[in-house]
Amino acid sequence: MKTKDRILLTSIELFNRNGVVAVTTNHIAKELGMSPGNLYFHYANKEEIIRSIFKIMCAETYKLWHMKKGQQLVHPLDLIEKNFEIFWKYRFFHREMYYLRRKDAQLGRLWKAHIAKILKLMNVLYRRWLKAGWMKPIESAEEMNFIVSVLLATASTFLQFFESADRQPAKKHVELGSIYVARLLIHWTQGEMRQDFEKFIANSKVSISSSVI
Repeated sequence: MKTKDRILLTSIELFNRNGVVAVTTNHIAKELGMSPGNLYFHYANKEEIIRSIFKIMCAETYKLWHMKKGQQLVHPLDLIEKNFEIFWKYRFFHREMYYLRRKDAQLGRLWKAHIAKILKLMNVLYRRWLKAGWMKPIESAEEMNFIVSVLLATASTFLQFFESADRQPAKKHVELGSIYVARLLIHWTQGEMRQDFEKFIANSKVSISSSVI
């Protein structure tokens, strides 16, 4: 594995475990068993490391959401769960993005571009689900924008909210996020797809009521 990749993987682990603010480049170098000077040869500072990780996260997300022409449609529930797996993998972003993008204007611009692209991909994917008969038609552009914005806001902030309530970071918060998004999206499903959503929610092992103070 290349040194640059090792630095990023170790940084992700430390950021997820301890939070970005608490981790310095010296901590990262020490964890890797290298000198700070060697680390700076690859990345100028912590902000550059964070931006590099963010770009990787975005690429993984776009690969999941982008459906090539002729490609078999991904079941919405599979997409939700895989998306939340990415959230968990890079969970420090969803805990600390507000602070990070205010501290680093370049990251802030990357974040805005990422949100715009995700909103576009959500609209495109919805139209394909609609054509497949999985979703009900949404009549107005205003309603569509409202729905995708609420879904995105819920998915992007769930981890920070529920970890603040429970005070213990846990994989259960990812499962809980999937349930919340499914419960929101179910209102626009129909036919067998609605039955799939109802079954998924009913069989969920994580209790919503017990997860909020």
